[in-house]
Amino acid sequence: MEVSQKSFNKLCQLDFSCEADALKAINRWENEQSFASLESFNIEKITKHKSRGRPSLTAEGMIFYQVSGKIICSSEHRKKAEKNLGIFILATNDCSEHLDMQAMLDHYKSQQKVEGGFRFLKSPDFLVASLFLKKPERIEALLMVMTCCLMVYAALEHLIRTALKKTATYFPDMKKKPCQNPTARWVFQCFQGIHVLDITQNNINQIVVINLKERHQILLNAIGKPFMKIYS
Repeated sequence: MEVSQKSFNKLCQLDFSCEADALKAINRWENEQSFASLESFNIEKITKHKSRGRPSLTAEGMIFYQVSGKIICSSEHRKKAEKNLGIFILATNDCSEHLDMQAMLDHYKSQQKVEGGFRFLKSPDFLVASLFLKKPERIEALLMVMTCCLMVYAALEHLIRTALKKTATYFPDMKKKPCQNPTARWVFQCFQGIHVLDITQNNINQIVVINLKERHQILLNAIGKPFMKIYS
């Protein structure tokens, strides 16, 4: 409606040479609108003078016509648009009884997760140095390695989210708000800066993990002992 109101305001600022032209402009504007329509309108006759200031009694001005009115949201147009936009076709060659309509819709919606994963492969967040490969065999080999990396990345992200929900614990997100669905990329960033300090004194060797904070402990406790052992 805001866009329609702006376009109608521009229409009201135009000068038309005759009433018929103004009426044509109104009809053209209504045909261009998806949801808005005119509740009422008025075509006003105005006189404009070339010179500034107050015109003399004998001065003759030019006659123009301007449009004014009030727009409303047309429920009929809205229902028609909702009917057209609310229907789409999903087709498949799987005619088995195991695939019902809801399962087909779920599979269709899950495609964006796969597409998002491959978009991640091409983004700088993958932290892979740029290199040029000419042979198709090497390109395929690199894609295979990157796809395996994506599989590990997705598996770890799934493990983290499942563990947080299972243990009813939360990991702070980028805005420091508790969440149970952090991205693996964010978790990797949070674990940067953790170091293992090897101290040897009087022939006694001691290994200390430094910069391990509470949020790290929460996540390690959630995902299990094998990961806790690495940072202990």
